[in-house]
Amino acid sequence: MRLRSILAIAGVVPLLSVPCALSAPGAESVVAAANGGVHWTIPLPNVFGVEVGNRLTFNARKYADGSANGQFEYLQTVEGTTFTFHGNVTCINVYDGNRAKLGGEITYSNDPTVPTGTFGWFQEFDNGEGANATADRSSLMGFGTEAANEAFCNSPNLPRFGPWDVQGNVQVTDGGNSLNVRSKE
Repeated sequence: MRLRSILAIAGVVPLLSVPCALSAPGAESVVAAANGGVHWTIPLPNVFGVEVGNRLTFNARKYADGSANGQFEYLQTVEGTTFTFHGNVTCINVYDGNRAKLGGEITYSNDPTVPTGTFGWFQEFDNGEGANATADRSSLMGFGTEAANEAFCNSPNLPRFGPWDVQGNVQVTDGGNSLNVRSKE
């Protein structure tokens, strides 16, 4: 009988610890988020002198403590060559309720002029959902230092080039929402 009591207590203890694990330190409120998958072509004539195909997928979250995480992948095709950039999000800010500025460190690049460790950033415009909504918009990706990345995210300025109407969907969420996650990844 004593063995059964010990087994019963051993079975209950893990159940009692579950609520503690769900509210463990590190669980943060999400105060801003952006995600999407878009593509667009910049046809000739344009300031670049070549047709530019763009494909961008991303997901990013900003937490109440100011930290950010997520990923992005940007493919740019110029004259038949596709350059691929993958990165980890280090910053995101939302302006005007529907415009996200995000960026982070490049972890993969097949462009020798943009090595891993470089930072990349871009802006996304969420113009609503449904058949009658205005097209979402995107800027091109910029590249540079960590300081330039942070300055970009923290500036409310609009893009210097573009933004362009995109095919696909962008979703931007700002504070005051009910987004919550269990932990930062």
